[in-house]
Amino acid sequence: MRVSAGEPVRVVAQVLDREVSVLVIDRGPGVPLEQRERMFEPFQRLGDTSSGGLGLGLAVARGLAEAMGGTLVAEDTPGGGLTMVLSVPRDLPESLPESED
Repeated sequence: MRVSAGEPVRVVAQVLDREVSVLVIDRGPGVPLEQRERMFEPFQRLGDTSSGGLGLGLAVARGLAEAMGGTLVAEDTPGGGLTMVLSVPRDLPESLPESED
C-alpha cells in the first residue's frame, strides 16, 4: 500500500480495559470503501506497481490478529488517508499457551 511521499506515518497505541489497540495512521490517498475488504485477501496489491512483494502482508496480519482473538480493520483517517486498526484482547484466548516469561 503506497503512502504519499514525504508524509509521516503515525503509530498510536492505546491500552483499554479489555483490549490493546495499535493504530497506523497515514495521510495518503486512502482506499475506497468498496475495496477495503479485498485488500485483506491474499495476493492483492490494489494497483501497487512497485517491484517486490506478493500482496500477502495484510492477509497474514489479519490472520494473526484473528488467531489471537482480535481484529484488523481499515478505517478512514479524518482529514484524508487510511488508518489500520489492530485490536487484540488483553487476555489471551484459552486456546493459546501463555508465555513463561
